[in-house]
Amino acid sequence: MHLTVRPRSLWRTGILKTSFRSRFQVHGVPTTRFISTWKEELEEVNYAAKTPLSGRVHILGMGNLGCFFAHSLATRRSPPPITICLHNDYLYQAFVRKRGQISVSTHGLDDVRTGFDVETVDEEGRWYTMPPVDKRPSSFDSEYQSLPDNGPIECLIICTKAHHTELAIKDISHRLTKDSTICLVHNGMGVLDSINQNVFPDPNNRPHYIQTVFSHGLGRNDSFKISHLGVGTTILSPVGDSSIPPTTPEADHTWAPSTKYLLRLLTLTPPLVAVADTPAGLLQYQLEKLAVNCVINPLTALSDCTNGEILYSFSFTRVMRLLLFEISAVICALPELQGIPGIEDRFSPERLRRLVVNIASNTAKNHSSMQQDINQRRLTEIEYFNGWVVRRGEELGIKCALNYMIKHLVAAKAATHRSREAGAIPLDLDNVISTNEPPI
Repeated sequence: MHLTVRPRSLWRTGILKTSFRSRFQVHGVPTTRFISTWKEELEEVNYAAKTPLSGRVHILGMGNLGCFFAHSLATRRSPPPITICLHNDYLYQAFVRKRGQISVSTHGLDDVRTGFDVETVDEEGRWYTMPPVDKRPSSFDSEYQSLPDNGPIECLIICTKAHHTELAIKDISHRLTKDSTICLVHNGMGVLDSINQNVFPDPNNRPHYIQTVFSHGLGRNDSFKISHLGVGTTILSPVGDSSIPPTTPEADHTWAPSTKYLLRLLTLTPPLVAVADTPAGLLQYQLEKLAVNCVINPLTALSDCTNGEILYSFSFTRVMRLLLFEISAVICALPELQGIPGIEDRFSPERLRRLVVNIASNTAKNHSSMQQDINQRRLTEIEYFNGWVVRRGEELGIKCALNYMIKHLVAAKAATHRSREAGAIPLDLDNVISTNEPPI
């Protein structure tokens, strides 16, 4: 009997060579590849690189995600050099008070990591490398701060919310080159298009990107101290030419050395549970997560309830179904997904409903991020959730009236909360007198 061996695609073979060679043996004994150090990973990349990399990783956005990524990289047997970028002095002072520690609590046990380098930015956009926290002088060293660090960044992990990502990259864009790689960790869709249009409009001088779908459960305890509530995965995929559909063979391209290094580093960091996927595969995971966020986040935000409470109301289930009918229609019509088998079944309204119910049940006692943003008078990600569905629907000729209404209801509630906080004076638009017209 002859066995037929299916040949691997070039893309999948490349992933296996760069990411998946580190596998546990049958009896749980790690291979040499799995416990390789970051320097060994860097040597493999630099072997064929024109300009050798230093191996340093910068992390911008030190919320739950940023702390988790920094802490996870620090848990490696041989951690790479890690620089956390703090965008204001308040965060730096908080980090000093924590003695340079980032803590992740799992099942009530705190795992504390140190050894992070720190950069801060002033009002003029100049970044400064700060002295180590344990060697920080008692007085402010003006001579030290007179030397800004505006050197190029090789690998940057952005862990900000969708509506902050573009502004965060603008603040540091002068340090990013066409050889840099940016790993985007956020919810929602449409951020990358906005970055390319407004920050890096020239394709020839644009950095490389890695997009992610992150599903770990995290909670905030304090500044630089978080809880790991549930183990998930981190799905990674390098971004190719946006003009080429991700389902075609041309989407596979030669990755930059910084992309190869960062992808290897993340997939070989056990706490992240990171795996690499094709651009088309990652897009489908993104759209599944988008559908869930388009339902749970706005409904809990508008009703000020927990995730699980939307499952016990007939009215909620009706709204949920109508939202998913529109979302399903838009996703199934996306040109990026045409030619992929099983799309209509994977993104059918019923299967999306089961996904929403499953996530809401597993996080029944949690409060959604959008609800917390509204209650804390912060901007929401609604434009990158339901707003993205509405915009893509318009491009495809699909009217998404309910998603449009939900988007504006959330925006109105957020604006109302901010107005109350600011003590704003109510404005009757019907009685406003235009400055271009004579008073009545």
